[in-house]
Amino acid sequence: MRRPTSAKLFGLALLLVADIVDAFYIPSMGPQSFKPGERVPLNVNRVFSEHVPLPFAYYDLPFVCKPQDVRRPWLNIGEVLRGDRIASSDYELTMGQDSECRVLCTKTLTPAANEEAGRFVEQDYLVEWIVDKLPGATVFLKHGSDGTKQKEYEPGFKIGSYDKTSGLKYLNNHVSMHVLYEKRGEGRRIVGFEVYPRSIKNASGNCPDIGDKVSAPLIVGEHREAVVTYSYSVHWVEDTSVKWNHRWDRYLTATDQQVHWYAILNSAVIILLLSGVVAIILMRMLNRDIGMYAEEESRDDIEETSGWKLLHGDVFRAPNYGGLLAPLLGTTVQVMYTFIITILLGILGVLSPSYRGGLLTTGIVVFLLMGGASGYYSGHLYRTWGGTNWLKNAVMTATLVPALIVGAELVLNMFL
Repeated sequence: MRRPTSAKLFGLALLLVADIVDAFYIPSMGPQSFKPGERVPLNVNRVFSEHVPLPFAYYDLPFVCKPQDVRRPWLNIGEVLRGDRIASSDYELTMGQDSECRVLCTKTLTPAANEEAGRFVEQDYLVEWIVDKLPGATVFLKHGSDGTKQKEYEPGFKIGSYDKTSGLKYLNNHVSMHVLYEKRGEGRRIVGFEVYPRSIKNASGNCPDIGDKVSAPLIVGEHREAVVTYSYSVHWVEDTSVKWNHRWDRYLTATDQQVHWYAILNSAVIILLLSGVVAIILMRMLNRDIGMYAEEESRDDIEETSGWKLLHGDVFRAPNYGGLLAPLLGTTVQVMYTFIITILLGILGVLSPSYRGGLLTTGIVVFLLMGGASGYYSGHLYRTWGGTNWLKNAVMTATLVPALIVGAELVLNMFL
């Protein structure tokens, strides 16, 4: 019996690796198929605005419908830090079964809740719902290069509309949900979740006339009690133009047209200030060195040196605050390794958009794991510069930069 050659073994290994990579999915991130008639859960998440840096949990709003039994899934640290507050809802979505209109609830708004609803509408807050890990999106049509119209998604939909001319605020109390799917055998995979909100004045407790395009909108923001009926429609649409593996493309191609002038000005001012500080330091160092060399030239007994010997005193002299510089350099190495590893994981496809909060979670975990590299480089430099208190160096390396960041966040939270 002939033994396989090394070339054949290498080819088999490549095929095995290719099969493993092709079948690789992070747990809970793989495709999920729903059979016709199967219940598809809809979770609510948060409300956020481009103009206000404070997101809120959806059920924190006093003017929305809240189920009696709210179930909250486990969230990773990345989801918590980005402001996610995912919870279950009473919206009923059944695969393949359209619903023209259903009443979710009828809620009586207190005068305070009515005014707060107006504030949220005026501040242009968006609502984020989730179906099969896809956020409900507002649809924009973009003209392609071939003349056809292409869909682009912006995560979230408006909680209401604000008429600046009249000062009136309209609350969206009816939503039409279009869930796009592709067929895979007997199952169906969700490839899109579109939400079309609408404001309809309705306090009857029944579904409004959806076909009436000129129905009066629901006005909020007034200091009076109001009765609001929330309703929704569900439409299932088969979309053969999008595959499950590419369902996030429409979200990722969306661009933010708003120019963040404040952030640009802030960055420019910081760059100018730092450049000025560096320039002042360099000028002082040059003036000092020029003065020192001029003084040495005036002395007759100075030993004449040339070349690199003029710099040997500066090159091999330990810094004055080496005990502080070493921890900072060690943390710099730690951050550098964190960026490199996180970017590599993103290139390999591990940080998929379906993995909510994955970027922050991975960054924090990698940063903690790279603490060993930080300690090694910091301790090596500290000993090279003649340091003897290794315990102090280790404590400072582990706590100096994180303590500064935590202190800054606490101060910002006090203002918020």
